Amino acid sequence: MNPGTHAFLPTSRVHFGAGSLAKLEEEARSPDRAFVITGRTLHEKTDLIQRIEDLLGQKHAGTFAGMGQHTPGSAVEAAASEAEMAGADMLVSVGGGSVIDGTKAVARQLAYPSQVAVPTTLSGAEWAQRVGVTDEVAGKKSGFADPKAVPAVVILDPEATLFTPEELWLSTGVRALDHAVEGFLYGGEHPITDVTGLEGARRLMDLLPRSKQDAEDIEIRAELQIAAWLAYFGPLNTPMGLSHELGRRIGASYGIPHGVTSCITLAPSLEVMRGQINEERWQRLGDALGGEPAECVAALVEGLDLPNRLGDAGVLEEDLEKLAAEYGDSEGEALEILRLAY
Repeated sequence: MNPGTHAFLPTSRVHFGAGSLAKLEEEARSPDRAFVITGRTLHEKTDLIQRIEDLLGQKHAGTFAGMGQHTPGSAVEAAASEAEMAGADMLVSVGGGSVIDGTKAVARQLAYPSQVAVPTTLSGAEWAQRVGVTDEVAGKKSGFADPKAVPAVVILDPEATLFTPEELWLSTGVRALDHAVEGFLYGGEHPITDVTGLEGARRLMDLLPRSKQDAEDIEIRAELQIAAWLAYFGPLNTPMGLSHELGRRIGASYGIPHGVTSCITLAPSLEVMRGQINEERWQRLGDALGGEPAECVAALVEGLDLPNRLGDAGVLEEDLEKLAAEYGDSEGEALEILRLAY
């Protein structure tokens, strides 16, 4: 084994399994004023936010329900202003990656109050130190990396995901697979994340079709939450590849959800980058996925009835060269991936 280093992020507790949302009451005992950040749909069309406010009880100091897709900068500023006015010393994010990223950005602005994340998708933002915020004028996503902005507490309650639309739930599962695949291929040999990443990938390949077949199965949803966690178990130690990088760019520019961008870019990126991957690691990935990696991913996406073409998602063919030109030394590979994905 080669010598190495593993850097830990500040997640201190993970509550998981059906009913674990009740742990929020316990987590709110020490802070004085808990502020909830979520999106409009969860707030207006479900009872989930009301349940969370009830668990917080007298500690509940307010709710911001305007965090939109791809984390608009204006929403971050508005949420930070409201949380500051409320005197928040605890932030509770409830939603997908955009909401959780937005809450991390708010936490940074407010000098890092405690955070609890309640994810309702499989995107994995709760584990990561990277935060993406969209500049609405430029139509591009930028952001920062800050380990101190990572939520200390994560609650993985599958019952909280029942409100998530099918396409969002399943496509963020492909996003989790993207984490596992690119983390394994580009993170370098690692005795911990190699194991967790490949096991996460194996479970996602098995569980996502089962979740499509039985969307109400709480146990499968709980297992998927663990699979997505395994897939991104060491985000500080697992750099991503062109599928992720292209996804961030086209997602913010064209309003395509990041789960869908992975559905579109992961299989083509594997096909293009095949020749640059160590044969032994490629074989190990294939063993976890159940065959040739690019083919397995493409078949999974098709079987889940998820979008898999840039053209169908509103990207113009004449934009491909301009998009690829932003990737410097990787411009050629980026353009080939985009053309295959079109």
